[in-house]
Amino acid sequence: MSELFKKHKEKEHKESTTVISEIEYKGAKAKIIHTIFLVILLILSAVCFLPLIWLFLSSFKDTKEFLQVPPSFLPEKFDFGKLADVWGKVRFTRTFFNTIFMAAGDILFCVVLNGLAGYVLSRLKPRGSRLVFMVVVWTMLLPHSTSTVPLFMTFTDFPIIHANFSNTYLPMWFIAGANCYYVLLFKSYFDSLSITYFEAARIDGCSNLRMFFKIVLPLSIPIIAVIIIFQFNASWGNFFWPFLLINNTNMTVLGVRLYQMKSGAAIDEYVAVMMFTVIPPAILYCIFQKQIMGGINLGGVKG
Repeated sequence: MSELFKKHKEKEHKESTTVISEIEYKGAKAKIIHTIFLVILLILSAVCFLPLIWLFLSSFKDTKEFLQVPPSFLPEKFDFGKLADVWGKVRFTRTFFNTIFMAAGDILFCVVLNGLAGYVLSRLKPRGSRLVFMVVVWTMLLPHSTSTVPLFMTFTDFPIIHANFSNTYLPMWFIAGANCYYVLLFKSYFDSLSITYFEAARIDGCSNLRMFFKIVLPLSIPIIAVIIIFQFNASWGNFFWPFLLINNTNMTVLGVRLYQMKSGAAIDEYVAVMMFTVIPPAILYCIFQKQIMGGINLGGVKG
């Protein structure tokens, strides 16, 4: 009896999560629609994955294979020693860790500062918070090119303390910590959290700052995971500000290093280095895909 009940529940769950039910799928019209959507999804998947597959396979080719006519999709041999030789030849280790360090700082500043801003606008709501929220939304309408010169002047001669932040990662961290889009994402998610958590914390004498780190952040793992992936991808391919502000070759990041290699490196080495750069974002997505795709609802209170 319990097995029948379990199967019935699984069948109900399956029907509730699909657009076409099993009864409708028996008709010819539903099968045609299903097939059309399946073909479209396969085409879109191929468009997304084929460039990555080509990049991976091409990293094993030598210059002769790149220039041959007609071009080949598969390499003649899979020589993993070539990838190690390219890594050592271009001295990629320092650049790799420089980019990881910059991205880690971007993520830290992004989550803490944007999260605090969203927390203040969502839960604390001090006097003038509505005006601040309007200004945050208004700044999203401004083109990024209008802020380039003021930001450069600020980072090279910071007001009041007159500090020069060039040849440091602080400008990139500050920019990541002042992202109006992430502030809106955090505010929208914090609005969905039950007020019961905050009332209970206030009764226990919890401060606003402690409430943010002890209650809000642990309940916001899904949105934090999404923002971490967004910010990591943005930091991993960041080119403009590092190219503009960092002149020290020991602090070069991936975006700038790829640009510098474009004119001097052989094509097979350049493609191999490009393959190295796409691996960390893919690993990060695999780590956080459960939190993103699971749709965990942590905003309610269970009775």
